[in-house]
Amino acid sequence: NTFMDCCKDAKKCCERQIKIAEEEDDDEEDNAIGHYGRPNTCPTKWDGWMCWDSAAADSTHEQKCPAMSHAALGYEPTTCAKESATKKCLANGTWATKWVEKVYEHPEHGYYPDDDTFYEYCTYPKAHEELRQARVSTYVFILSLVLCCAGVAVFVFYEQHKILRVQIHMNFIGSIILTCVFSIMFNYLLREAHFSRSEVIQHNPKWCRALVIFYKFSHISNFCWMLNEAAYLHRRIVLSFAEERHPLYYYLFGWGAPLLVMVPYVIVHALDEYDTNCWTKPMLYPELIYDILPITCIVLNALLLFNVVRVLMTKLRSSPDHFRAGLRASLILLPVFGIQYTFYIVDFDPFDSCTTGVFVIKYIQIVIEAIQGAIVTTIFCFLNGEVHTHVRRTMNKLVPKSSIMLTEQQELEKTTS
Repeated sequence: NTFMDCCKDAKKCCERQIKIAEEEDDDEEDNAIGHYGRPNTCPTKWDGWMCWDSAAADSTHEQKCPAMSHAALGYEPTTCAKESATKKCLANGTWATKWVEKVYEHPEHGYYPDDDTFYEYCTYPKAHEELRQARVSTYVFILSLVLCCAGVAVFVFYEQHKILRVQIHMNFIGSIILTCVFSIMFNYLLREAHFSRSEVIQHNPKWCRALVIFYKFSHISNFCWMLNEAAYLHRRIVLSFAEERHPLYYYLFGWGAPLLVMVPYVIVHALDEYDTNCWTKPMLYPELIYDILPITCIVLNALLLFNVVRVLMTKLRSSPDHFRAGLRASLILLPVFGIQYTFYIVDFDPFDSCTTGVFVIKYIQIVIEAIQGAIVTTIFCFLNGEVHTHVRRTMNKLVPKSSIMLTEQQELEKTTS
């Protein structure tokens, strides 16, 4: 019983105060100010929920939140999920207090001093750790966003976007750019606001719901363009003599399929039963409307990757290092085909076990999801032989001009001297 445990803790705190008082100097003057022989020290105190040992002046102390502070949650968080309560000892050797309005007692006085223990975070288990995870995700998404924008700029500058293969690359990278932008906004405007005890999610404003819609649309379009990439590559390698499909098919699936999924998803989420908390809480079974397409894309991509690697191994069988070449091709194609998302099929909460290894796996998941754009852009653009050729041609055009200008400047300096 939480209430009985709280009473027992209060009794233990009182017994400890008495014991400390007996062991300290019995000087009546010191005892009168409540410092038990140690001036400028806050005394041991029971604040109604927790026992606070004596503390040095002008210091802040913290303890793991007590069970009573979790009563409103309906469950007791695990040890690593518990946040901390803090209490301030002022410079004059007294605990910080706050003024609370008197409602029923002594209305003529208006306010009375009360303990100022900071218990706010106790109602947000996991807050600080999940805030760190959100910030790691944001930083990696920013890195991916910068590289993706640079990759698209390179393709456009060298007019590569007219080729079907590059068009698919650019749309895939474009979906990743949208994912990065809306993930950064989601982390900053919603996740960090929630962990900072903002009531934005509880108020459920329209802009918040719109952000979640675009956030989910960008993610699902990312999966669709991954499948487009896989299908195109599979067609080029396995069905080398087949006619190229019209680009419209790729566009319809890459951007049209997510739209077809999001329309019923939004309609269901707009129902009164689910229209809460900025649509950040899963709807259980109705959530399958959103989940089924990404899962299908991952499964199809895995099958296409297996067939591509099989064909490559067959074609490279005459080579002495065919196994190594096939393995290298598989590793390069993994992020393009999105196979890394199989790590997300089994969802887990690291706070359930509180082991370091599980938290490490969680951070690996976060980085893998956010860094996809950086890896894909590096493969498609920065390691692309055609791009290297264009860059060399550009450099060859620029270098002679600069060398001529330098030679002319040197000759001018000689004539003037």
